[in-house]
Amino acid sequence: MKPVRSSLVTARSKATTGIKGFDEITGGGLPRGRTTLLEGGPGSGKTIFALQFLVCGTRTFKEPGIFVTFEETSMRIMANAEGFGWKLAELQRKKLFFLDAQPEPDLIQSGNFDLSGMLAALDVQIKEMGAQRIVFDALDIVLALLIDSAARRREVYRLHEWLLARELTGIITAKASGDKSSSMSYQPFGFMQFMVDCAVILNHSVVQGVSQRNLRVQKYRGSSFDEHESPFLIGNNGFEVAGARVTLDAHEAELEVRVKSLQTELVAKQAEKSLLARTIESRVQELSRGHTRMRELRGADAAKPGRR
Repeated sequence: MKPVRSSLVTARSKATTGIKGFDEITGGGLPRGRTTLLEGGPGSGKTIFALQFLVCGTRTFKEPGIFVTFEETSMRIMANAEGFGWKLAELQRKKLFFLDAQPEPDLIQSGNFDLSGMLAALDVQIKEMGAQRIVFDALDIVLALLIDSAARRREVYRLHEWLLARELTGIITAKASGDKSSSMSYQPFGFMQFMVDCAVILNHSVVQGVSQRNLRVQKYRGSSFDEHESPFLIGNNGFEVAGARVTLDAHEAELEVRVKSLQTELVAKQAEKSLLARTIESRVQELSRGHTRMRELRGADAAKPGRR
């Protein structure tokens, strides 16, 4: 009897991201030959995550990559990433390609454009360099310029089918908005979440004056994964996620910060209470002295001889 093949995505069919901790919680990385949606608010680290994924592929696994940017220019992205020591200029010579795909002003004004021309150009580039990984950064920027929701859906489906046909390991980044960032289904382009094979949410918030960043894998078709939030930081080497083994330590550290904050607040409240008590006591003493003085004055008036 032949063994039945599992439909689960195994570690061999995953593309390592090179992001410490993330490959641990996903059991090997992103689904190879499929598309991942990376969603988060401004400054949450989407571009760094996606770029680090390409750097790992090019440097460690000899998998050429393409970075398509719809918002920032490639020169600015490279300048911002310079501090991570990735040597992007050197990697560009080793098949890491950047494409600036910001729409032209005249196309933006008319809203009459699509992604077909860009995808045709990418086909040429992919064949030339043998690209296996690709990133579409800030896709929501270009989608928002289209005239209606039907046009937006059309372009997303176009891109999705294009990626599937070429079996590229892809990342699409998109911004979340406001306090709904915990679920892409609340976003204007939330339908993308149902099309992709993997969805990752990045959050960045400030709690009691302390910056906190966390990541959650929301879905991963055909694979088990750690579905709880994991803290992450952007350090000297780029994106680093706390794996399952250190998550409890991070939570403990967070609680310690909160306890210290509460202790500081308690000391401040006690000082405020003490100051209020002294103020009340001082007022009472002033009133008491005032009453005493009034009685003395009245007694002095009563002691004077009456006028004729």
